[in-house]
Amino acid sequence: MKIGILTADSNGCFPVPASKGGAVSTLIESLIRENSEKGLAELTIFSYYDEKAYKKSRKYSNVNFIWVKVPKYIKKLDSLFYKIIKKKSAVKAISYKSIFSLIYYIKYVSKYLKKNRFDKLILENNITIAWIIQLSHYNGQYYYHLHNVPRINPKCKKVFDKCAGYLCVSKYVAHQIESEDNPIGPVDLERIRVVYNAIDTDLFKPYSINHKKMIRQQIKNKYSISSSDKIILFTGRISKEKGLDVLLDALKKVKVDNYKLLIVGSIMHGANEKNNFVDLVKHKAHEISPHVLFTGYIAHDKLADYYNAADVAVLPSTWEEPAGLTMVEALSCGIRVITTNSGGIPEYVQNYAIVLNKAENLKDKLSHAISASLINDNLVDRYETYSYIKNNFSTHKYLERVVKQLE
Repeated sequence: MKIGILTADSNGCFPVPASKGGAVSTLIESLIRENSEKGLAELTIFSYYDEKAYKKSRKYSNVNFIWVKVPKYIKKLDSLFYKIIKKKSAVKAISYKSIFSLIYYIKYVSKYLKKNRFDKLILENNITIAWIIQLSHYNGQYYYHLHNVPRINPKCKKVFDKCAGYLCVSKYVAHQIESEDNPIGPVDLERIRVVYNAIDTDLFKPYSINHKKMIRQQIKNKYSISSSDKIILFTGRISKEKGLDVLLDALKKVKVDNYKLLIVGSIMHGANEKNNFVDLVKHKAHEISPHVLFTGYIAHDKLADYYNAADVAVLPSTWEEPAGLTMVEALSCGIRVITTNSGGIPEYVQNYAIVLNKAENLKDKLSHAISASLINDNLVDRYETYSYIKNNFSTHKYLERVVKQLE
């Protein structure tokens, strides 16, 4: 089966392989890795060009890369436009960080598809790349792989009407696009398939007792954390919807004093932008200083060390999170996870995490749950939790699951 995958964004030009990070890019790379091992399909990836990604791509077999090299003048336009938008709204500006590069990508790939066809074409997440189908007059089978709930309609009604199917990362996303209230809805139920996201369970796994102790001590030494302190871990973007401000408020009422909160992340993947919310978070962190430490961006392949070093991961998403892979990564490493009943999160964590109702008194509920977790030293069954994640969300059979839904 010849499968083409279109992946483009407007918030930083994340390439595949995922040399710059990015959740969607990382997932696509896992498809590539699996196909290199199993040869399940003839894969073609349409990716922004990045030198590191290009070098990394050469280790993969059974895959063809179509590199979209964005001209320097386009990148300069992006930079100028981004500066203008950022002055008005730093949060909104992120979505426009590489908008002209996205337009260039759409035009470039549209020309390619006028002359080339695939058995199946997958449009990854970005709803605006529907214009590739529109401009190329593509008449082959294509599918949308939705990692988020669509919030805009790019005025390509025929494209969505003719879409062969929608691969949704959770039942929550599927229900949203069934609704007439959704910008691309209502989508017929028979065209919707749920394909749960995946993580690398060879990377995210419980360490042996001795290895865990060693890594824990290394991280404590790195951040000058006392040997008696418990580690609370928050991973993810420092953005309003991830609930970090609520967590910081909740920690004021925690009944344990010997803890450190490690905040692993930045405003965007690998970026160090600032906005009003970051300032608010720093102010709240200062109020409970010295209990809070900011690590900044940590490379994806290093995150398992931080999960294994922690006593509990608190990921209190306050928006309707489509999936929530950080929760799955933490569970896979065998630690306690405290999260919320947001979007598709309960579908992934089931009863293996402490799931709080975010609608009422979330700060108090978080405070109580964190206190209980830090006081109670009984270990979770690390290998039972890992087995659940490996059996349901491992990248080892991710491509198989995707291909099955395309047949």
